[in-house]
Amino acid sequence: MNTSTPLVFKPSHLHRTMALLLCSGSWLVGARALASLWQEMPRLHSIIVEARSAGEDPWLAWLLMTLSIAAVLIGGLLLVASILGLLIIEGTQVLVDELCISVELAYLPGPLAHWLGAGRLPWRHVSAIRRSGPFFIIMGDGRNPEDSEIQTLDPIRFLMVDELERLVNLVIERSPNLSFKD
Repeated sequence: MNTSTPLVFKPSHLHRTMALLLCSGSWLVGARALASLWQEMPRLHSIIVEARSAGEDPWLAWLLMTLSIAAVLIGGLLLVASILGLLIIEGTQVLVDELCISVELAYLPGPLAHWLGAGRLPWRHVSAIRRSGPFFIIMGDGRNPEDSEIQTLDPIRFLMVDELERLVNLVIERSPNLSFKD
């Protein structure tokens, strides 16, 4: 393998298609739920007005309205997470060459991509490979042979790639400081 031609690992077309279908399906369901809430709001408002005019406490109607609005807000956060997941899967590239391993999240802004795990680690600094939640994490430390001081480097993360076994085997083969303790 030559340093001018790195190996590139990306999610397969099947992974990308499934992410697109899950994202679009969740948006269709979310839009339907929002339309249903929009239709029911006048009815809940009229129930509150009628209860007040009858001198009763409309606490149950207020509770239903509050819970409905909270459910829509939580659903909105989940929809934003589905778009973020789609962008992560679509833009992920893991590049492997003789010097380092790097993860690029192409469709995200730089600081957000770095926070989610984009970055570069030289092989001599790779210390562990783990799975945490949906992410595969490659940890690094900045061991310097002259010093006894160990500097922790930012880990790199990726969600999924095609030929994951081949990538893990490459990480195991090329990392001299890799440890498997938990």
